[in-house]
Formats: sequence, structure tokens, C-alpha cells
Amino acid sequence: MPSEAFSRSFTPKKDLAFARIATFIFYVCLFAFFIYTTVRLLFNGRIELFSNLYKVDFVEAPSLAFCPFNLNETIQWQGSHPWVSAIKWDLNGSHQLDGVAAKPCEFDRVCGCVDMRSYRLSDSARELHPGGHSMVFREAIEIRTNLSDPSSDGVLKVGIYDSRDMAPDWLYVNEGAMFIAQLELIIWTVVDISVQGVINTIVNRDWRAMAKNRHIFRYTSQQVGDGRHHSGDFKTSVRYEMKTFFVEETMSSHRAFSLYTVGVLIALVALRWVFVDAFYLAVMPEWSEKKNEALPTYRELTSTSVWIREIFCCCLKEPSDDPSERDPLIESKDAPA
Repeated sequence: MPSEAFSRSFTPKKDLAFARIATFIFYVCLFAFFIYTTVRLLFNGRIELFSNLYKVDFVEAPSLAFCPFNLNETIQWQGSHPWVSAIKWDLNGSHQLDGVAAKPCEFDRVCGCVDMRSYRLSDSARELHPGGHSMVFREAIEIRTNLSDPSSDGVLKVGIYDSRDMAPDWLYVNEGAMFIAQLELIIWTVVDISVQGVINTIVNRDWRAMAKNRHIFRYTSQQVGDGRHHSGDFKTSVRYEMKTFFVEETMSSHRAFSLYTVGVLIALVALRWVFVDAFYLAVMPEWSEKKNEALPTYRELTSTSVWIREIFCCCLKEPSDDPSERDPLIESKDAPA
């Protein structure tokens, strides 16, 4: 803070002392905030950049993986082919989906996967139902299977996933029961701006290497029926529909420290000038009568700053410029005795 900054004030030295104290406290707080943010970025493991909410007209129909209940087991292909069938409900009523089949797939156990990427669920809410009545109607898909759990538990571990993210979200269903679920889609964009990410993009031509999407399905469910009371061949069914077509997307880095983290820190440093300008504007703006740009920058305290100064800085006295009011530390040799 230059010494002449408050030279046009009625109490220049008092205002200058207060301004320097306020500026010191502000920069200490700003530095502490930067250190706190840096520590949080490095030790949290995730760095959220922003969260965006938008609506889509349709989503890809989620695929299902039917797995045994216990680890390292293999699903039983009970009965004869086909082992699965699918039915879709839309504004035209219910109809069978052709070409739906189960294929072996492996996670931490051997499962049967049903690929549904060729179909989609559209937002048809508040349309006319075939009965002619206006109502809230949502498209739904039901997948029935005779795949069974080899253990005595009689429980299937069912995974929900789509073609953009092959990591399923898991739920458990009793054999022979009907599982009804309403789904919500959450997208997590994982930014990996690293040397390995660049290599995978250029060399391996993986165009999603530096920005991969995780599709996370949140479900509200209810199980109907109990397979233990059924006789003959088990028919387990999973019916799902979209609860809402609003998608929440969040972007963040995958590691605690990466080039993405460095970019966030650089952005924080760049935003420092915004906070500094806002501080000076709120506490000590430039002199309102400044006409000549060649003159030094004069400042004045705002009314709020003057009020704070009078409350917390009452000990700051305006020094007098009258030499007669000052006591000399050493007597002059030429002074009369």
C-alpha cells in the first residue's frame, strides 16, 4: 500500500494504517484458503470441477448380467434355449423384443449377460395412453430368464450396465420372483490428462482415454413373489423403467494429483485477481474524483470500512504534524541553557 494512497483523505495516516492492516489480514486469509484448497485437492482423491443437470429424450436400455450368488461360481443354464426373453411396454402396448439372448460373461464369477444396447427407453410421459386417457406413462422393459443360482441360496446377483460403461451396478433377486425397478442415470466423467492418457489416445486411438464416462444407475426397487412357492421351472423376471430423464453429470479427475489438478490450481491462482479487485472495491476503492490517469492511484475508505475502523482500530490516532507537540529525543547543542 503506497504511502500517498490516502493523501487526499481527511485522516490520511490513520486511513493508511487501517488499510495496511486490512490488506495484511486479507492476504493472510487468501493464502490460507489457497493452502487449504491445495491440501484438499491432493488428499481427497477426487477433484470435482462442476456438476451439471440436463434432460434427455431417451436413454439406452440398460443391459443385465445374471450371476450366481457366491464368488467364483458359474451360473446354471437351466432348461432349454432360449434362456431369456424380453417384453417392452410403450404407447403401442406390449410386444416381444426379437434378438435378445444371453451370452456367457465373466466378472468375479461366470454369468449370463443380456445385451440390450439395440433398444432404448424414450420419454413418453404425459402422452395419450392407448386407452384414450391422459396419464403419466413410462416405457418399461421386462427380461425373463431361467438362469439359476447353483447354490442352495437361490439368489441371483444382477448387474445393470450399458455399452458406454461395462462396470455393472449390482442388486440381488430371489429366483422365481419379479423385480420391479425405477432407474436414474448419473454420469461421472473421469478426466485423465496424463502422459499415459495422451499415449492411449494417439497410439492406441482410444479417443475416450482422457475423458471416460462412468454411467451409474441409481434404482428404487420392489420385489414381488417368492420362487420357493413355485413349482417346476423357475422364471425370474426383472422389469425396469426410467424414474426420470434428468441426468446429473459430474466431472472430476481420477487421481489425487494429476495435470488436471495442476490446471485447477492454476485456475485458482488466476482467480486471485478477481478476489483482490473485489476486496479493494469493497474496502478502499479508488478516489472518485480522479481525472488524470497519469496521477498516482488515490484511494478512500468506504463508509463500512470507516465504521469497522472506528470499532476495532480505536487505538489508531492521527499523528500531528505540528513540530511543537513533539518532544526531542536529544537536546540540541546550540540550545540556550
